[in-house]
Amino acid sequence: MIFVSSEKLKSGMRLAKPIFNKQGVMLYERDSKLTSQGINSIKNFGLIGIYVLEPAEPLPPMTEEDREFERFQTMSVFTLQEIMDDIRAGTHPHKLETLTAEILRRFGRRDGKFSFTQNLRSAEDNVFKHSLNTAILSAGIAAELNLGAEKQRYTVIAAMLHDIGSLDIPEPIMRKKSDELSDEDNELIQRCREEGYRLLRDNCDLDSEIMKNISSLLRELRGESQNGPKPKTPDLQVETLKVAYVFDMMTAMKYGEEPQSDIAAYKYLHHPRNRMNQQVVRALTRAIHIVPMGCTIQLTDGSKGIVLTENEDDILRPFILSFNDNRIYNLTDGRVYEKMQIKDVLKTMDNRYIMTDKFAEYQEALRKGEAKVVHLPG
Repeated sequence: MIFVSSEKLKSGMRLAKPIFNKQGVMLYERDSKLTSQGINSIKNFGLIGIYVLEPAEPLPPMTEEDREFERFQTMSVFTLQEIMDDIRAGTHPHKLETLTAEILRRFGRRDGKFSFTQNLRSAEDNVFKHSLNTAILSAGIAAELNLGAEKQRYTVIAAMLHDIGSLDIPEPIMRKKSDELSDEDNELIQRCREEGYRLLRDNCDLDSEIMKNISSLLRELRGESQNGPKPKTPDLQVETLKVAYVFDMMTAMKYGEEPQSDIAAYKYLHHPRNRMNQQVVRALTRAIHIVPMGCTIQLTDGSKGIVLTENEDDILRPFILSFNDNRIYNLTDGRVYEKMQIKDVLKTMDNRYIMTDKFAEYQEALRKGEAKVVHLPG
């Protein structure tokens, strides 16, 4: 399964994820082949891109739990949009407590991990989907941290509402890659977020701890806490929000950038230089599947393999089956780990060299006289 931006879609590509319209009705099922009409629909929806299956890739299995997660994501985005619309209109967000309770019921529990999957996004719904996913991840982390029912509730509400100000960011800026943003763009983004905070403060009767969580997260996103000393007693609600925020931002589709894998996002969160609270990062690994059984992986020695068992103590050191020699390796063994580690997920299951784009490049080079046709004897 690979991510393809909307401008690069071609007829015949097979969908890895279903496509829903703005009312939540499924338009295209998984494994459907794209037609020119379907590509036009995707562009009309404003989707950043879609996930497609490679030509030789079989349709991956999908459990009922996975289907239910997608259904919940799809429908809850509309509910969250209503909530934010109410707040922006100065009316009471009647559905806020209902959605909060439902997120906590589904994900704020400690009875096993859940499979977190990303959804298709457009500029129109990006803020809602990001906020919902941050809330889902926060619920799972907060439960693993045993924060208590009231603090879990505060954390989830803060996750849902923290980015309301981003709804006022102009779309041309939303479409830029992070490294393309100018100082003026970043200042405008910050002003929009600050206005969002004031909107919540003035239009909502939210608990002071929820507002403190949002204010602290926005301060973290401004980078104001990066260089200062860490407090002796970390605020686990804010640390939870930060980890959930970063994990979703890294793994979600973006304009001009490929989404990163769950493994890459975990490595970022786990690295000391990024100063994430490791108690919270560990709670994330206990809440969701990041390196699950059956996950196909790339290894640092250049080989490829599949995860046979999850390692709860260190998710990057499971038992794996190498495709190169059909042998099982235990990455908890230090001698084995010195020779091979998990580099990332295997982004492509198709080992065939993809010639279509290269052939087009060759034809263009031939036209310009930059390539030659070699005639073999005989």
